[in-house]
Formats: sequence, C-alpha cells, structure tokens
Amino acid sequence: MYRGSAIATGLLCAALGVLGLSHEAAGQANRMVMLTDGTSMNNFDQVGDANWRIAERTVTAFQGNGFLVTKQPYGDFRIRAEFWVDEDANSGIFIRCDDGVRPSGTSCYEVNIFENNPTRANGTGAIVNVAKVEQVPQTALKWNVIEVEAKGSQLNVSVNGMRTASVQDTKHARGRIALQYNGGIVRWHKVEIQALTADDIAAESTPLYANCKDGFAIIFPGQPMVRDIRYTTAAGTNVPAKQFYVERGGNRYSETIADFSNGPKADEKIVAQALAELSKRGEVRYRGEGDYDPGMPGGQLNIFQANGRQLRTSVYMAYHKLYITRI
Repeated sequence: MYRGSAIATGLLCAALGVLGLSHEAAGQANRMVMLTDGTSMNNFDQVGDANWRIAERTVTAFQGNGFLVTKQPYGDFRIRAEFWVDEDANSGIFIRCDDGVRPSGTSCYEVNIFENNPTRANGTGAIVNVAKVEQVPQTALKWNVIEVEAKGSQLNVSVNGMRTASVQDTKHARGRIALQYNGGIVRWHKVEIQALTADDIAAESTPLYANCKDGFAIIFPGQPMVRDIRYTTAAGTNVPAKQFYVERGGNRYSETIADFSNGPKADEKIVAQALAELSKRGEVRYRGEGDYDPGMPGGQLNIFQANGRQLRTSVYMAYHKLYITRI
C-alpha cells in the first residue's frame, strides 16, 4: 500500500502566495510589532536626503534619495508593509543590511518596488540579482501589501498575496532593514514586523517545494532531483519537459512539466489523454475531472496497482504547460 507523506498541492505559483507566506503571517498577526502606522518615524533613522514627512497618516517622500532605517538589526523575521506608489516610483525594502549607514544592493538584500524597471526581471517583487520576478505585479496608483520573510537562508516575497520570489541565499545573515525612496511618489502606511525564533521556524517548517520559475508547488519528502526529458502525447506530439522527483523508501514522487510553448495555452483533450494513460497503471478507484479554475482543465486519479501500492495522480494544464503529479 501507499507509504509516505507527500501531498501534491497542484498550485500555480501565484496561488502559493496565498497558501504560504500570507497565510502564515495572518496566523501570527498578534505577534507583529508596529514600526509605523503612518503617523510616526520614531523607529527609524533617516539616511540620505529624501524629503520624508508625515502626510494623511502616511510616511511619504517625493524628492531626493534616501532611506528610513530601523534602529535595530534583524536576522530571521517576517515584515508586512502597506504602500502606495505612482507610475514613476522607485522604492523597495532592503533587508539584512551589513551597513545600516549606507544601505545598498551590495550590502543588503534589495526587495524591489520598481514597476517600470527597464530590467524587468528585477521589477517589483524581485530580490535584485538574487531572485528574478517572472510576472511583475501592477501596483501603481493603488494601495498594496508587500510581505517579506527571512528564515535562515530561505527568503520569500509576496505582493498582494502573490508569491513573487522564493529563493535560498546565504550572503547576508543579519542586519538592519531600510525603506527606500529613489524616485516618483512613495507612501508607506502600516509597516509591522515579527522577529522569528528558532522555535517559530521549526513549527512552520514544511517539506513544501516551491518553484516559481516553472509555476508549481508540491509537498515532497525531501529536495527533488531534476532532469530534462521528452513528453509524448497520445496523439504523438513530442515536446520538451522537466521532471522533478524524489525516491524515498521504495516510493517515487514526481512532478512532470511538459512545455507546449508552441501549442495551446490549455487543452482539455491533452489533459484527458494524459489521464487515460495514467489510468492504465492499475485499478482506478477514484476519478475526478473538471476545471481547476476557468480555462484550467484538470483531473485526479486514485489508482491501486497490482503490487498493492496506491498511486495518486493529478493532471492540469495552464499557460502552455501540462503538469502531471504522481505520488
């Protein structure tokens, strides 16, 4: 029978932001410490010549170049900030700054708020030169929420509940945090932070593997191996694919992503064919089919194999990619 604890989530990376960082932050909201509610800058030191001021319950700047730097350093933490920017804004949150007097992209991790950055991969939601953003969120002329989480080497960023960056990096372990002004109009309202202890991190630890580049998340019982393969549909179409897999205790857990860049964005027939091929692996005792979301066809199978093991699979297609999960 089936052994192991892997559970496929079947999530696109955008959905992961809601499940992951934002959900965790909400669960511990009572432990957040307010750095500002838009009426004070007392918890910050000013660096540079930005014209920071209090206006309409916001900390605002529209000229100069500078930072508001926390008075104390942080190592592992979760920060949540409400911000408003115009189309020309260049801002961000610099974290774990080695030099709090001169924050920079070299001495800190730079979490960007720069929607019109000519280098799109370093736009809003990216960690500059560390984690690229695949789809820059639209934040101009409205209120937004950015959440940043640092737990050891793991760094996560979400903007308006959408995960934009998730990466492991060890360059900076601890330091002060700086709110940047470098152009346009920038307003900060509520900025709050929670320092995380080792017990906090252990309690939240999960084998969730998030891959924003390939657009999926899955609970694996360990770090997966990756290989390039080819995927052939029942109709004979052959396309490049990647397979992420873990072999543990005689079981194999995998996520296969087939690339249909030159084909349909989503195709019910391709999904149905994939499910039909999987159903040949044993006795299907559960079958569920239907759109995961509008325009995102998918299905699930619970298969009992001749060797007594249970195979749980899901298939869905979106954005020119076919996702096949087997656990």
